[in-house]
Amino acid sequence: MVERDVDVVIAGAGPAGSTLAQRLALAGRRVALVEKRRFPRAKVCGEFLSPECRPLFAELGVLDAIVAHGARRVRGLELHGWEHSALGRYGPLGRATSEEPHGLALRREVLDELLLERALSTGGVEFFAETAVLGLIRENGAVRGLVARGRDGATCELRARFTVGADGVRSRVAEELGVREPLAWLDKLALSAHVVDVAWNDVAEVHFFDRGYFACAPVDGGRVCVNLVVDRAAYRAAALAPHEYFERLLERAPKLRERVRGPLGFARVTGLGPLAFRTTAQTFDGAALVGDACGYIDPVTGDGVFLALRGARLLAVALDEALSAGRIDRAALDGYVAGRKRELAPRTVAAKLLQRALAHPRVSRSALAVLDARPGLADLAVAVAGDQLPLSDLLRPGVWRRAFARRRSTEPRA
Repeated sequence: MVERDVDVVIAGAGPAGSTLAQRLALAGRRVALVEKRRFPRAKVCGEFLSPECRPLFAELGVLDAIVAHGARRVRGLELHGWEHSALGRYGPLGRATSEEPHGLALRREVLDELLLERALSTGGVEFFAETAVLGLIRENGAVRGLVARGRDGATCELRARFTVGADGVRSRVAEELGVREPLAWLDKLALSAHVVDVAWNDVAEVHFFDRGYFACAPVDGGRVCVNLVVDRAAYRAAALAPHEYFERLLERAPKLRERVRGPLGFARVTGLGPLAFRTTAQTFDGAALVGDACGYIDPVTGDGVFLALRGARLLAVALDEALSAGRIDRAALDGYVAGRKRELAPRTVAAKLLQRALAHPRVSRSALAVLDARPGLADLAVAVAGDQLPLSDLLRPGVWRRAFARRRSTEPRA
């Protein structure tokens, strides 16, 4: 049996886990990072990185590498549906912190590998690849590490002052802690594919139809990432193979179908579901959750990576302070809880409201018609959705005045 005693053990080497490991290692902490999957690995994801991811990547010292690996610039978001189209561009609104108003798009298998390599380069992170969490170690009511099994079948006992679940939508750590609850009203499934030989400009797109949508972003290597999100019950009722269902639903997005003509240029369609759940707590004696492991509500807007990066930043500060004080009690992480409530919870609420609206096509149709008629409002909506504009800026009259003053762009659409 492999045994380790570290400051923090992290389950999951996605954006939240890898960047948390890097930040803690740079603070002088000993970290064990456990990942079930083999890297590099494809992942069902919109693969869009909102504008406010870029300052965080720069802070981590990985922005240049992301750009060098072919990340595409994304300067806005175009919404289609019910015979309406609205183009919103990132721009100088409110107190946005990005120097350049654009997001990026990069395949997750590339992004996650870069973030992991950066974390391991610190020298303070021991990586346990293809190692699955079996359970948590508990002593006197507190979590004191985890037990895992490696690809060779050997068991690992990783004891730690803090154990962090950064293991995504199907978090084993959250399940072991007994705080994971599904959101039955939002039982969605996502199918994802990369298509090639498709003309595309520098905007991401969302194509809405009744109770579903396609989200598209141009990524590295001349590919376009296309995600289909629908009610899981509808997918089951269709009784079709994933690629057949994907093809059928393309007919509901005529503007996208015009450009993605069959046979589709991708090797496979991968799926993930159910998507929506919440957690009743995110901090514990000796443990915490971060990223999608805290709860996931398909955000439509593609800000999942930003939430993971920002959550990891908040948690790193709280963990370092707790370790310095020699504490492992839940209250030692109150700063992380407060930061989540202040910075991340409003976006979760907004995501829920957006999903409620999408469940009512009449509401969605009316909203899209308004954005089509008022391009300045489309800019504002995209800036908020893409994390470029703090939600608090919506309380500033000047932001609304600038939004209403904007005129429709004369640039051609793709």
